[in-house]
Amino acid sequence: MTDRYKSIVDVLVLLHRQDGRVLLLRRAEPRYAGQLTIVGGHLDRDEWFEDGACREVREEVGVHVDPEDLWLCCTAHLLSPDGERRLALLFTTQTWSGEPFNAEPDRHTELVWAEPGEPPLDAHPFTAALLEHFVAGSPRANIRMPAADEEPKES
Repeated sequence: MTDRYKSIVDVLVLLHRQDGRVLLLRRAEPRYAGQLTIVGGHLDRDEWFEDGACREVREEVGVHVDPEDLWLCCTAHLLSPDGERRLALLFTTQTWSGEPFNAEPDRHTELVWAEPGEPPLDAHPFTAALLEHFVAGSPRANIRMPAADEEPKES
């Protein structure tokens, strides 16, 4: 019998403006310093997907999103260079209340509105891959994160 698969679940949200741009965060933590990532984080124990996604948006950029206004646009399975696997649920919304701001200045240095079809060169590779799937309308992705000298690979 094989081991039962267990995974961290990331809940990510693309705040999507009418002009087509999406909100990204520039990370401050040493491991990801300077890289742009999608708003979101880990699902907490006993939390529903949509509730966790809305919590993360509130914690990171200070706006309120109603769970009913989230649209699940991609489910991704990530394999990191160290062999760790995780699942990510990418949501999008064009509806929120409040003006986004950096609500976690110890974790992020700035907010960046980016064109999803042309991700910034300093986007984290996982962010760039998810944006590619978002633009293509692809509902699922298997993404292998590259080692430092490789490009992301998908299957």
